[in-house]
Amino acid sequence: MSDTDNDELIGQIYETALSPGDWVDLVDTITSWTDVPSGPPSGSVSTDIDSRRTPAEVEVLINHLDRAVRSSAYMHALEDRTRILNDMYNQMPWPMLMLDERMGVLECNPVAEQALSSGPLEILPDRSLQFSDRELRQSLKRVISLEAGRETQLLNSQQDSVSLLCLPVKKSDAPGSISQVRTIVWVLAGQSMVTPSPEMLRSVFHITHAESRLLHLLCKVGNLNQSAELLNISVHTARTQLKSTMSKLNASSQVQLVSQAMGHALVQAARLPQVQTEREFTLTLPDGRVLSWYEYGDPNGRPVLTLDNLGAAVPDHTFFDGWYREKGLRMIMIVRPGYGISTYKKNFEFRDFADDILALCQHLKIQRPPMAAYCGGGPYALCAAATNPEIFERLGILASTVPIEHFELDKLDRLHKMFLQLFRRDPRLFVLMGRLGLRGVQHAPEKYFAKLAKSLCQHDQDVLGNPDLLSRLIKCMRRSHFQGAKILIDEYLRLQFPWKVDLGDITIPVIHWHGEDDRIISIGSARGLASEIPGVKFRSFAGMGRFMIYAVWEDFLSELLELPAATENG
Repeated sequence: MSDTDNDELIGQIYETALSPGDWVDLVDTITSWTDVPSGPPSGSVSTDIDSRRTPAEVEVLINHLDRAVRSSAYMHALEDRTRILNDMYNQMPWPMLMLDERMGVLECNPVAEQALSSGPLEILPDRSLQFSDRELRQSLKRVISLEAGRETQLLNSQQDSVSLLCLPVKKSDAPGSISQVRTIVWVLAGQSMVTPSPEMLRSVFHITHAESRLLHLLCKVGNLNQSAELLNISVHTARTQLKSTMSKLNASSQVQLVSQAMGHALVQAARLPQVQTEREFTLTLPDGRVLSWYEYGDPNGRPVLTLDNLGAAVPDHTFFDGWYREKGLRMIMIVRPGYGISTYKKNFEFRDFADDILALCQHLKIQRPPMAAYCGGGPYALCAAATNPEIFERLGILASTVPIEHFELDKLDRLHKMFLQLFRRDPRLFVLMGRLGLRGVQHAPEKYFAKLAKSLCQHDQDVLGNPDLLSRLIKCMRRSHFQGAKILIDEYLRLQFPWKVDLGDITIPVIHWHGEDDRIISIGSARGLASEIPGVKFRSFAGMGRFMIYAVWEDFLSELLELPAATENG
């Protein structure tokens, strides 16, 4: 491949780096290019992949693609940096710190450099933080590890009258220091210059009108006598109101009270717009990782575990929440490592998730619950059932992905077929195009799903064309990619290799439903998987495809829960 012979393709590569929403068109072009035989035309064209573009030609293509991806990543880094700085109000008059997962200071504003050169919280020359209050340090560590969730939080030091306003940050997939930022921390003290209004203080702390007026002035002028004078009340009355307010806010001093009031008020004022509405629960695993989950339906109902699709975006369980309550079901959606705020783990395999699921069951004090897994959740559930027969009492898999030996490449939809062709030609092509694709999906998700729908069955097109279901999909996708979207590439790569378990070891009742018109995992592939599962009850559905879940989920769960339970001995 020479630059002069392939100017059009090279130009498209760099144009896509600037406009990542067009990445699907580039996948199409590169796949077609790699399928063209090298050398002069002959009477017949071999279909053997080794007769196509030479390794040297592919290497030149990869070099151009790598440069384009790095250029795109650089722009991505600038965009994310601007977004984070704007979101975190870099011009506020408080010390601001950008911290990595080890609590190191990646960046800080000028106020922080001046104010934290000494005192109870200090930035050391090696850019680490030194705390005089060990409890405050441990609390911040919990926030950074996401053990305390992803919400804005306020940490107070009883010892030093210092408050830390902590805002966990959505991980950037861009290179450089911006990808290392885990938490933005504002350091607040009683001397803060911005004063919350009496109305805000009253609504936040549920104090009386008189107490909120006094607390407002204490935040503003810092002097009880002067505040009493401005309110035209006696100092005795002011002291009485102060003691009452301190009791309600559990503060031991006026300085602590003001610091706490400033911080909590700022939490309300600085709360960022979030896609997140449901509560994400967390558990710290024995190895220190965080595992998270969501719950839907009846909190006191029958526990049912569930895993969602590859990409962790479907279904939106709020769609079924009323039905769950009606049926007395407590749906527990487990978030896989790398998604949501479940800690990413390098070289994680499908079979490794069984220990995490078991730890969650023990934490929730539930024994052998049913598991209902959809799409990319299927491999994790099947491997868990095969390696630990007592983890579930029954298992249902819906539109599950399948082991690589059952993939039917010729029956895949066009986009996924092209990606697998690129992977088999050279895994680097797959990874590089995946990185561009992720940025494209994040920038223009509607455009991506519109293109994907074109090669799917009519039922799938109807789902992706439904504004409500599409908005739910995009909402869940953005929520699940809080730690960045690169986990998607990891999972796609994981599907290209054997699962390293014997599904014949499964001893519990299993139902397996699949759409006959699924153009991502063919019905033949699904039957191949079903043939490996002892005693499986397999059902296929005419006209249904990859997104059949919204049409059949309630019936699927009903059938699963009516199965005869597995005995303790399997």
